Amino acid sequence: MKRIAYFDNAKGILIIFIILAHVLSLCSSYYNYNDDFFKFATLFMLQCFFFISAYFASKSKTPKKKRILNLLKTYLIWQTIITIYYAFVLNIVEFNLNYMIPRYTLWFLITMIFYNLSEFFLEKSNYKVMIPLSIIIGLLAGFVPLIGETLSLSRTFVFFSFYVIGYYAKDLNLLEKIKTKKIKILSIALSIVILIFILKFDNILSIKILKGKYSYFDINSLNIWAACGQRLLFYILSMIVSIGFLNLVPKKENFLTTLGRNTLYIYLTQGMILKTFVTEKILLNNRVVGTLLLFICAFILTILFTKILNQIQKIKKYKMEAANG
Repeated sequence: MKRIAYFDNAKGILIIFIILAHVLSLCSSYYNYNDDFFKFATLFMLQCFFFISAYFASKSKTPKKKRILNLLKTYLIWQTIITIYYAFVLNIVEFNLNYMIPRYTLWFLITMIFYNLSEFFLEKSNYKVMIPLSIIIGLLAGFVPLIGETLSLSRTFVFFSFYVIGYYAKDLNLLEKIKTKKIKILSIALSIVILIFILKFDNILSIKILKGKYSYFDINSLNIWAACGQRLLFYILSMIVSIGFLNLVPKKENFLTTLGRNTLYIYLTQGMILKTFVTEKILLNNRVVGTLLLFICAFILTILFTKILNQIQKIKKYKMEAANG
């Protein structure tokens, strides 16, 4: 499918938000940050990423098996690299090549493998059934006591509805519908209201609800139904803010377009870079300057690593083509 600048721009903005959210999260104790920005950002960052991924996957000419194998290969390689790096360079974990529990940001790859597998079922199903069912699955998953980070099962179920909506979005002309003038104004206005409420009332949503990797028993063992209600609220607010975000994305090509075309490697490398700075305490005492410099350094180094990895991929591809003739 031909690349569209709008979607690359969206991914470019999202990866900036993800890096910034990780910077603030990892530096929260050092700089004494609250989690207000993280809470607001988690209402649309990953949701829109999954939506866009599914939107293109639904009409992709690349066989599903090939996509799944590529994701699995990428996960196994990066899980190995990061485990070795964390164990022998940063010394923050014991060396254990456990592929059942993904390291830090690598849960995204595991979840994408499951979502690509789900397409074998989604393509034979109806959106009228699958969209509400995916939301119900996400709500019910929290009642499983042992669900968590193993194979990223909790997050996979929690964010599944956003992938399902994206999968059927093209057939439903969903993007055209949410970009009408009325919906655009309403979604942006409501997003601003939601942001204000989150800043003013930080107990509206538990941070554990937003991360998606905890069962209701871990979130609120005394009242699991309250935790379920929070997850439902999380879905409602996420859909509103995600629509607002998608209405603000520029359509024309700009620097974000190039950034958005390389989000996978950026996502994979930024976690290692940030962990290095925080673990080695390469941070300034001034939290505003320190945070800004950390973000800039992480961003530049991530782009640099991405270019190197892309160049390696091009060389490998060239050699394979030359070998084949």
